[in-house]
Amino acid sequence: MPFVVSHLTRDRRRGFTLPEILIVVVIISVLALAVIPRFASTTGKRHMESSRMRIAAGLATARQAAIQRGQTVTFQIAANRVRVIGAPPDTNLMSPVPLDTLYRVRTGADVSIQFSSRGFANLMTPEKIVLKRNGLADDSVVVT
Repeated sequence: MPFVVSHLTRDRRRGFTLPEILIVVVIISVLALAVIPRFASTTGKRHMESSRMRIAAGLATARQAAIQRGQTVTFQIAANRVRVIGAPPDTNLMSPVPLDTLYRVRTGADVSIQFSSRGFANLMTPEKIVLKRNGLADDSVVVT
């Protein structure tokens, strides 16, 4: 008879009780509440960095295209889109990059910088391109 009693006791102890499961769910929820805001902040910082790199790549593309073609090339940010435009007829030398839809980053103002055939930016003063994203400090790219 003792064999039957131990067999019944073993069958009852399989699995977890409801309070044990609820405690685990609460612990996971609290950890998630602590981790998710950090993850969102990190994602925003990465997006800001990526948009800054896209602008730098656009500037480098414009400069190099001006030197290779031997003609004026324009780097342009209009409506939060980065473009590199060749001399007339206006040809896109780089696909427009929408910073607002890709990275949720806005620029402070529209910018247009022309690079001469020797690769120099035609600027009287350094141009500062300000990048903004909600919840993060502003960032910038300065062209001299």
